[in-house]
Amino acid sequence: MKEPLVSVIVPVYKVPEKFLRKCIESLIGQTLENIEILLVDDGSPDDCGKICDEYANKNENIKVIHKENGGLSAARNTGCENAHGKWMMFVDGDDWVESDMCNLMYNAGEKNNVDLVLSGLMKDYGKTSTEYKIRLEDGKVYQGKECKWLQQQLLVYNANVAFAYAKLIRRSVVVDYQIYHDEVLKQGAEALEFNLRLFEKVNSATFVKEPLYHYMYNDNSISASHDEANHEFVIQCFEKIRKFIDSSENRDMLIPWFDNRLLYVIVTTAISGYFNPTNLEPYKDKKRKYKVYLQKKIVQDALKTSNTKGIGKQREIVLFLIKHRMFLIVNIMGRIRKWQKEHH
Repeated sequence: MKEPLVSVIVPVYKVPEKFLRKCIESLIGQTLENIEILLVDDGSPDDCGKICDEYANKNENIKVIHKENGGLSAARNTGCENAHGKWMMFVDGDDWVESDMCNLMYNAGEKNNVDLVLSGLMKDYGKTSTEYKIRLEDGKVYQGKECKWLQQQLLVYNANVAFAYAKLIRRSVVVDYQIYHDEVLKQGAEALEFNLRLFEKVNSATFVKEPLYHYMYNDNSISASHDEANHEFVIQCFEKIRKFIDSSENRDMLIPWFDNRLLYVIVTTAISGYFNPTNLEPYKDKKRKYKVYLQKKIVQDALKTSNTKGIGKQREIVLFLIKHRMFLIVNIMGRIRKWQKEHH
């Protein structure tokens, strides 16, 4: 097989069989010829590895890499290390893509001679789906200072582009600058941190508006959990991101949006985490733990920002309550939201 045009890297860990099969079959059905599909079995304890091998035995452009469990970032890096394509993209094992995704993105990349191609995507909720809003112009080539604006867009949480998927990356950029996922950051904001470093080195990019990627939405986000270790981990991710931004030549433009993004996390951690009605701890314990969370320097800095653009009226109210330590009202609001959901 000659050098592939595109390497598609798919981390696989405990993916339900029907989703995994749909993902792989959507890649096998790509209209662009000469692509390689790298299925990285991240030590999945179920039948994922066998299913991957089953497809590899029938398709010569599929390669399966079995490794010990190391987390999503390590799995993506293993895929990068084994990729041979001129271009590369990440696809999550429970998502799927349109049959012309590789073809349209590859042609856009080659035609415009860019380092990066982004595409539109759909959020699939099971029975329904909605197109994800991305504030980029279809077919436009972003160069120079415009790439710095793209880097800022990674932090604008409302319609940001900070995911690892729905992107075609010129592999030489990743190799030349050694831009890999941070394996310590196994979950949380690891894709944001990766993209900030990637966009720092990208000299040109373009956007294919058509929603070519289908993201399977789940509401088990890390900010919505009750686990303090998870919240601590997200803060560690953001501390690492802040460290990078402080060294970036684009720092002054990025800081206000970094704080804005963190405000969203702080509010989500309150209403969907600590003060979520499904958290059955006594109110005084929730309050005590959240107050410890708020004492972190990076959280304190974010709470001082005036940039609340796009955060939404409801979240602004919760943010006001947090700043004024009115946690009991936040707790009551959580109960009201739960009641509303149950009675609609």
